[in-house]
Amino acid sequence: MKKLCFGTFATILKRCKAKRISQKRLCGTMLLSIAPTYDISGEDGTVSDLILGKKNLSPIVTDTAPGADPHAISDYFKQNILQMLDSNKRNLIVLALKDIIASDDSIKPDTVVELVNSMTKEDIIKRNAFVLEDFLAGILLYTVLNVENRNCESSVREITNEYIQSFEDKRLDISLINTYSNLTPKTAYEIAIDAHSLVLLAETGGKCQKCGRVLGIKKEGNDINYAKVVRLSETDEVVLCVDCEREMQSASEEEKLALLSDKRDLENLMMARDATSRYVIEKQIEQVLREVDLMDVTDDTQLKIEPVKVENKITEKRLKDRVLGDVRQLYEGVNDSLYRLAGENSLNVDKFARNVRRMYEDASESHISQSEIYYLLVETLFEKTGRKYRGACEIIISYFVQRCEVFDEITK
Repeated sequence: MKKLCFGTFATILKRCKAKRISQKRLCGTMLLSIAPTYDISGEDGTVSDLILGKKNLSPIVTDTAPGADPHAISDYFKQNILQMLDSNKRNLIVLALKDIIASDDSIKPDTVVELVNSMTKEDIIKRNAFVLEDFLAGILLYTVLNVENRNCESSVREITNEYIQSFEDKRLDISLINTYSNLTPKTAYEIAIDAHSLVLLAETGGKCQKCGRVLGIKKEGNDINYAKVVRLSETDEVVLCVDCEREMQSASEEEKLALLSDKRDLENLMMARDATSRYVIEKQIEQVLREVDLMDVTDDTQLKIEPVKVENKITEKRLKDRVLGDVRQLYEGVNDSLYRLAGENSLNVDKFARNVRRMYEDASESHISQSEIYYLLVETLFEKTGRKYRGACEIIISYFVQRCEVFDEITK
């Protein structure tokens, strides 16, 4: 049976650390987030025994942990630990931890396991979007406070490289975000997934259009202002809380018309937000392209003449959907930016394209999956442009997938 303990937690991170980082440095630095005076980063034997699940943590750590500030530990992780991890494996870390937590029968569904945001086992299993530093810091603190690490060797042995890689085809299921919404993690997953309801909620900022209360989706036994979709005419609906929905049953035509007028204003505001969002991402794309530091490539790297559709190049459905989404929305925006910069003599488009193609060819030689190749190229561009605007980097790589520098046509 898989078990969540310090050993399994540390082993997952060890399997996903950057190559330049030693296990004793990673482990020692993590424990400093709780006990700043307890430095074992030079003690190979102690670190090895802890990671292997052979011994309990020092009382220096376990006695300090109850008074530690979970948010301070999260800040420490953000500043010191995330940079020690392989950026291409961060989603795999989350997936592996979710799997272990779900498989550990000693943890009850209502047990709080992530102590920064008070997420229960059930919350974690149902969520797919996480603030990584919060998630890791909260789980580390749980293992220190609540779990014996001695005699955990058998559980640690299950955390192999093969186990970590088994989550590769699910990596796109996980989103790493900067902050959680105003709804608590416990109720965040209750938001509607019905497309029409989401549009209505987006228009009102997730609030009742009439009284302004924050809305959620009905789930018995919780104190939430449930969202209700109310039809006001043959073509128009609004989203209200339960109380306002009841009031509308006896509302006058004048009151209904006032709500419809407000809805028109909200729709116009939503359109303005979409236009602003598009403008912002296009500006970020241009900034990435302006800052790109071109790599040397060999003269024999050739580009294809005829583009091949994304549908005929990518076999992994989630990656295909992601790339197609980028291409449909912003292909022309990237294309215009490239050639505008070329006209300003700020960018050699053909050379940049050859660089991307060469990066793809180098990655392909390792026989890794299409998702791994895609994120490796994104990360390379992200690193080379000062680690700004990762979303723009993803869109640029999607552009080159469509152009045919990245991925080859699937032969029948």
